[in-house]
Amino acid sequence: MKLENLQECLAQKRNERKRALGFKNIAPFLAQIERLNAIPTTELEGASIEYQDSITLLLPNLSAESFAIVCEVAKALIPWRKGPFKIHSLEIQSEWNSAIKYNLLEPYLDLQGKIVGDIGCNNGYYMLRALAKNPAKIIGFDPMPLCFLQYQFLQFFAQENRLEFELLGIEELLYFEKRFDVLLCLGVLYHRKSPLDAIKLVYNALKSGGEAVFDSLIIEGEDAIALCPQGSYAKMPNVYFIPTLNTFKSWLSRCGFKEIVHIATLKTAFEEQRKTQWSSGESLQDFLSPNGERTLEGYPAPRRAYLKAKKA
Repeated sequence: MKLENLQECLAQKRNERKRALGFKNIAPFLAQIERLNAIPTTELEGASIEYQDSITLLLPNLSAESFAIVCEVAKALIPWRKGPFKIHSLEIQSEWNSAIKYNLLEPYLDLQGKIVGDIGCNNGYYMLRALAKNPAKIIGFDPMPLCFLQYQFLQFFAQENRLEFELLGIEELLYFEKRFDVLLCLGVLYHRKSPLDAIKLVYNALKSGGEAVFDSLIIEGEDAIALCPQGSYAKMPNVYFIPTLNTFKSWLSRCGFKEIVHIATLKTAFEEQRKTQWSSGESLQDFLSPNGERTLEGYPAPRRAYLKAKKA
């Protein structure tokens, strides 16, 4: 497809996704974001970010009245899946303690001056953490309107011109061929009916010599097989393939990746995924058997492998 046709298709996709912000179930969240405009610009002067486990947005000139608005808007945007964050003195303890995953991967991320993409970026936690490694630009991809609005809430205070959010999914990477130096694809592959097609989209979106970091739920064993859950896995109906580590590596290799590095394999712990006042409904403890070794469906409890690979 010609470049001009690709750009036209991308523009159409962007417009389609943006229309979702006007849907009846999303409009109240958007109205909450607009309440932030009542905060005087003088109160946002001197804002800064601390890139710690809990991303901290420091607002030294924020008034008590404006802080009350911040708290109300943040609570209206529940559930917060990724984090944690601290805005002024407000602490948002998200369902996932995303610092655990980021701290594991951070030593393997060479982002200095790079164009970085985060596929399935949620509200942008990893994007904000990655700013400390001085990338040239970070583009997040996530089609979920609430994730975008939580990102908008954070960006209202951060005002980071190196960040960009696309209301697009992994399938729209086909419009970004050879665009990125580094891509993160975390918590995505097992939700795809064709993980090989998804991996190939990541491969094609990388520049020559570019690197990608993937994770996937895995099952134990040495065989080149994958589990295809019937119905659901840990109450998730959209989990299609859970490979062994060898199969996971093979998927990347068959899609063209080289220099595949196994970073780690970890069992998902209650310290990483848990219910908080900022989440909603159920969390990991509700998805597992009493001893935590099996899912409610009888499958092995979640274990996650992390791989880094390079495009030739």
